[in-house]
Amino acid sequence: MFDEGSIEIDGDATLEAVREADWKELHRRLRSIAKRRVALEAEEAGYLVEAEESRLYRRLGYTSMLEYMERELHYGPHAANERLRVAYALIDLPLIAELFREGELCFSAVRELTRVATPATEEAFLRTAQGKTAHQVQQMVAGLKPGDQPDATPDPRRITKRVVIEVSVETYAMWRRTRTALDEEHGERLSDDDVVQILCRRATETPATTQEGDVPRPAVQTAVTTCRACKQTVIEGAGEALPIDPATAARLTCDAEHIGDLESDELTRVTSTIPAAIRRKVFHRDHFACVTPGCRATRHLDLHHVRHREEGGGHSMSNVCVLCFGCHQRHHEGRLMITGRAPDHLQFTWKHDDDVESAMSGPSWDWVPVDADGTQETGPPPTGGPTIVLPPADPAGPQPRP
Repeated sequence: MFDEGSIEIDGDATLEAVREADWKELHRRLRSIAKRRVALEAEEAGYLVEAEESRLYRRLGYTSMLEYMERELHYGPHAANERLRVAYALIDLPLIAELFREGELCFSAVRELTRVATPATEEAFLRTAQGKTAHQVQQMVAGLKPGDQPDATPDPRRITKRVVIEVSVETYAMWRRTRTALDEEHGERLSDDDVVQILCRRATETPATTQEGDVPRPAVQTAVTTCRACKQTVIEGAGEALPIDPATAARLTCDAEHIGDLESDELTRVTSTIPAAIRRKVFHRDHFACVTPGCRATRHLDLHHVRHREEGGGHSMSNVCVLCFGCHQRHHEGRLMITGRAPDHLQFTWKHDDDVESAMSGPSWDWVPVDADGTQETGPPPTGGPTIVLPPADPAGPQPRP
């Protein structure tokens, strides 16, 4: 399968064993490439500072370092500016810089941390960022300013979202005319945020708005049936009964509308597994998005009982949360364990082979604090990743970069 370093197997090994070795080796190599790529980005950051301070770009006829980066290093204007900003910020943030060089923090996470971290708060931000994706780090620092602690209350005025769209020339002309008309209507030059808010409000605040808003109905009516004799579960589709596995059946019946016993003549109303009032409240509380960390799905959403109904779980707000189709399925397959109480005390645990290194395994670096005399404090043995030695606090302030 691979171009180099073939996988050795015994002559009696099964095809399944070969496939098992193949995917693990592929995973290992991809992880190795990712670490080397991040380490190269960190190495480049150091060179960028040296290049600007030595005015290297002038020797090639460029007017600025940013122009040099655009033409010689193939960065766009925004990316070049951000790379240079991060490179200079890392000079005063040695712990973040070290993890960046080790390939443990990707550039996207480093970029977000350098917006708010200072020498005094660097350690706290790194502890909070452990195990988080770059997107989660971005959410973590949103609304904070340099000098804030990670648990500081975000300032809503500092939180912004970037919207990028591409339109035809005709639509662009219409946009320009609309902006001018809105400016004249309000007697001032409106900001982009004001313009978009006005347009969105006019589009959504109509008499057609339904009482239930945009809360989706359950994904299926239970044409999912289980044979009383053989316990085989089937789903109706394309004119035939299709067998499904227990995990899929559990997911579909977790949040569904029941139409009654198909073998009974009794007239029954369609009833929802979860009461409509709870459904509306949970979707609004969870912001119409999957609550699994790292998942950003906002479509194909289900409601899930943290403690399963067959185990005595009820429809309380603390026992119901929003999951996307994929996470919901993985949970019922036993690959994603969800425990705790919604919304703030949910715990997510991914189950995988113990011999496979994964970012989901937890932090891959160790903190080794030191005493005032410079000796390392005793503590648990390293986990195998890079070790970050925390120097004792210096009343004189941060030390220069080594």
